[in-house]
Amino acid sequence: MNSHRFDVIVVGGGLSGLTAAGAAARDGLKVALAATGPGSFVLGSGCMEEQEFARPGDAIEMAEAIAFFREMAQAAGCPFEGGPSEARLLPTILGDFESVALAPRFLWNANPGTSGSTAIVGVKELSTFDENFMAERLNEHASRLGFNPAVRARQISLSPIFAGPITTVRIAARFDSDKGFRSELLGALRIAASGFERILVPAMLGLNSSEEELAQFEHALGCSLGELSTLPPSIAGLRLFHRFRGYLREIGVELFEGFPVVTLNIGDALCTEVVIASPGHPLILRTERVVLAAGQHTSELLGRACAGHDEQIRPLTSAGTVMAANLFDAETDSRDGPEGSGNAMQICAGYRAAIAAAATRGNYAAG
Repeated sequence: MNSHRFDVIVVGGGLSGLTAAGAAARDGLKVALAATGPGSFVLGSGCMEEQEFARPGDAIEMAEAIAFFREMAQAAGCPFEGGPSEARLLPTILGDFESVALAPRFLWNANPGTSGSTAIVGVKELSTFDENFMAERLNEHASRLGFNPAVRARQISLSPIFAGPITTVRIAARFDSDKGFRSELLGALRIAASGFERILVPAMLGLNSSEEELAQFEHALGCSLGELSTLPPSIAGLRLFHRFRGYLREIGVELFEGFPVVTLNIGDALCTEVVIASPGHPLILRTERVVLAAGQHTSELLGRACAGHDEQIRPLTSAGTVMAANLFDAETDSRDGPEGSGNAMQICAGYRAAIAAAATRGNYAAG
């Protein structure tokens, strides 16, 4: 069996896990992130709704966590715009608006504004994105809200330059890997954008594109460019996941991906090993502290013996004792309210767990 040693092991690749790994590495710890893949956030829009910041909880802790997340996103090349006091109405593929407090920059750009001309540019071969329906509905909703964004529908076809079935994921992957395709897509969008101040397109501009690359594409287009989230998986969410993975590697986090953590070895009230079900033989990671950010899989790892958490968010047994003094649960709990699973709450939970783990540095040396 292979053996690796770390100061902190984070289990889970969702927003809470990514945040926890980044926060622990910031404090100079040797960190491993074990994840089967991205978390459930890639099924959503990638945005943080305004209502997430109105839930019960520690406002100071939330502000600190979100500030750290934004710094990490900026460093990873996928900056977020907005803030809890800067919410704006962003269009959805249902043709209505949602109040968003924070969003990746090119989703934030999708606000059609109160004036000027906006084109929603669909792709003929994408059956899940109806630009005509969206334009009509957005104009109706905007009128009720008291502004007139003058949204119009336009369409391009990718079949001449794209063989096989066309999905947003395939378009995004081709956008990343094929400069010729990117150039041809730019030419098609330029024609569709003629006469408009801004265009909105399905989120499809790369699975790993940096903000700088998208800004260059926008500059070449010659007008403001925004993306609209489509049906899952979220291209914006996947882009965020890929950019964060790359950034975590850059700052020294070691990634163990693709296979599940199946066992937490706990003895003498300490979790000293994490076991990954890698092919052929289990991979054992030894550690001083563990942060659990594995969503529903967390309860499977802890078992039914888990009966809540103490003030340091360490899982408790049914008898009320700490399961492991160096085990921290980066999941939202009852104090976050019944809907404490939003992106902002996940970020806060991951940050909280990383800070709690870092505070015990040197207390539990791995044997």
